Amino acid sequence: MFRIKKDNFKFKTDKRAHLGISFGLFYFFLTYIHSIPLSICLALLVGLSYEIYQGIFTTGYSHHDMLYNVMGIILSSSIHILYLSI
Repeated sequence: MFRIKKDNFKFKTDKRAHLGISFGLFYFFLTYIHSIPLSICLALLVGLSYEIYQGIFTTGYSHHDMLYNVMGIILSSSIHILYLSI
């Protein structure tokens, strides 16, 4: 059964991990694929897949965790695009 976890936005270890891992996943995919849009999509796909896995098998899907995944990807891709424009 798919569960949705009651969660909050407090920036504790779990949220930091989601933000940091998503930040790193963007650069991991960018290193090997050399495409910003595809790297964003793949990092989002990994984060969403993990949240769906949690929703089915463990603690539950968290909208808040997914938001921190998106924030990590936006932060890393923005930093990269800003770096390229300098």
